[in-house]
Amino acid sequence: MHRTSIVFFCLLILAATESIPAANPTFRISIDAEMWRRFGCRYPATYVFHVPGGSREFKASRRDASGDPWTPLDRKGPNDLFNGQECVRYDAEAEKAYVSVGFRSTPTILLEFSGAGQAEFVEIARYYDGRKAAYSLSLDNWGFRATANPGAPWQGAEDDRSDKYQAALAVCRSQGLPVSIAINTRSAGAESFWQTLQAELDRGDRSWEPAVHAETHPCSAAAYAVRGYRSEILGCRDELLARLKNIPWGQHIFEHILTCGYQDAPLLATSAGQFLFVRGYNSHDNPKSVDYASWNAEHGFYGVGGLSYKAYDAVFQGRKPAGRYWREDVEALDAAFQRVIDAGQIFYAMWHPDRYQNSVIHDSRPPIEAVQGSSLVQHLAHIAGRKDVWYVANGWLYCYRYVAQHARVVREEG
Repeated sequence: MHRTSIVFFCLLILAATESIPAANPTFRISIDAEMWRRFGCRYPATYVFHVPGGSREFKASRRDASGDPWTPLDRKGPNDLFNGQECVRYDAEAEKAYVSVGFRSTPTILLEFSGAGQAEFVEIARYYDGRKAAYSLSLDNWGFRATANPGAPWQGAEDDRSDKYQAALAVCRSQGLPVSIAINTRSAGAESFWQTLQAELDRGDRSWEPAVHAETHPCSAAAYAVRGYRSEILGCRDELLARLKNIPWGQHIFEHILTCGYQDAPLLATSAGQFLFVRGYNSHDNPKSVDYASWNAEHGFYGVGGLSYKAYDAVFQGRKPAGRYWREDVEALDAAFQRVIDAGQIFYAMWHPDRYQNSVIHDSRPPIEAVQGSSLVQHLAHIAGRKDVWYVANGWLYCYRYVAQHARVVREEG
């Protein structure tokens, strides 16, 4: 009788234990505190977890520190088109959860899976949301030339009286293509120029990234000597930060875009540790520029890199008027894009809006070769809206890259 009672008591304990739900798997993600302080690291990186199929109805939540409330992440499906959002997407066939989160008030993220009996960290995805490839776009010279109408009253993207950069941004925004814009802070446009920049940031749609070009667009050591490297580069950055608010992903400038592609030892030393990415330029095609730029250990940034895979300006300026629609131009651009995407690489693109007429380069009329329409408009429409491509501005691309290479992910015990 005594032995039977012990067995029955043990069975009761086992049954009670099995009725208690397993603790929700929780993970701690952390990043270097100094880099977080300098750059925020808010752009969402994608953490891949193995979550068994029986747990496909799980909920993923985040918080910055113990004691904070958990915030559920938006759930995305296979037919959703999104970029740069904090969310979770579950691939039922692969039993993988793609959890995209960025850092906020601390250099730590706590991540919880509720309703999932099991979750195991696998890796940080090479591209956001585990996409197949990436498209990263930039524009050079906002504020450099008075002929580009910096700060002019808005008349529409196809009106030659409009600010050419605001018009180019509007066209990119209409296609869902975020863009980096290299800004010259001591050139043309005066106060209306700054008002236009701020108005575009105040949209709050994260459609563009302000980047340093220089104060006055020097392209040689002699030109830099007039105001000095520090003033031209860091002065430009400091003025952007002082004059602009609501910069996407925090009050930071992530990128220095070289004027004319010029670089020398003093320039690199001035940018050392001040930016995450230094983007180069030449006017040619660069077939090997399809990967992340390497980390420059001496200077503490990625680059110099990000040269255009396909020289857009060389294509558009080969026609009169520059940018007019020609079928062979569009086919060449589309084919170049497809080569890079099919290979799972990064397509770097850029052009100079100040070299064109809005009425030509942004002509949205049905294309008639050499008569109307725009090769740029046709090309952008072709590349946009793909669910397997990550569309991202240059600086944000390298915010992601830094986190992917340096974030630490550990499972919380207890």
